[in-house]
Amino acid sequence: RVFAASDGGATCITIGGYYADRTPFIYADFTSGTWGGRPWADGLEGNAHLFANLASHSVEITEAEQPIQILGYEYMPDRGGPGKYRGGAPFYREYRFLEGEAILQVRSDRRYRRCFGLYGGWPGRPSMNTINPGTEDRVLPSKFTTMIKRDDVFRHEIAGPGGWGDPLEREPARVLRDVRNELVSVEAARRDYGVIVDTETWAVDETATGLERERRRSERTTQHTAAVVWDEASVLGLAAE
Repeated sequence: RVFAASDGGATCITIGGYYADRTPFIYADFTSGTWGGRPWADGLEGNAHLFANLASHSVEITEAEQPIQILGYEYMPDRGGPGKYRGGAPFYREYRFLEGEAILQVRSDRRYRRCFGLYGGWPGRPSMNTINPGTEDRVLPSKFTTMIKRDDVFRHEIAGPGGWGDPLEREPARVLRDVRNELVSVEAARRDYGVIVDTETWAVDETATGLERERRRSERTTQHTAAVVWDEASVLGLAAE
């Protein structure tokens, strides 16, 4: 009955400073993104997890009331943890600063300890903070305080939540739907789920998928057997010593 880990907690982003006439401004965005995989369904996309009770700010209100322009606010593919029921797709937001200078302060989590999966589900991707993505590409830690200048762009990527259950048990039709909706890439469909998508017809190659999944399961059995043999040998060796 337990969900896999959700996005890691609310991210707090604050930008504070002064306009040219020395009138102060402060912007605070508490953002939370998506649920971990559930025992019966995928995690919800774009919804704050159950303990956050938060909603993202309106782009239009933010731009009308603050010296900030929102350049991007989109789901990110291949970030939710794979599973029979995958973690929901997290999103990123990009903030372009429009005044002379300000202090940017961020508190976020799940950079180094990823949101865990359950019952064979995989963890999601870590959160990320970047100044001027695509140009300077300055990566910052999960928690920091720094100065920003006019036209600097700050990008925050919410951590991907964990998946629930074995990814090889996910229905291929669900994987295909995720690929069509750009939540999972064609490459990740094969790598994470063992599902081969024919992009010419936008259909699952059932034969190739069956063979790929069987190969993956066989590899798991081989690796498990090798680990058991190694463990027995180690125990016997220690006993002999």
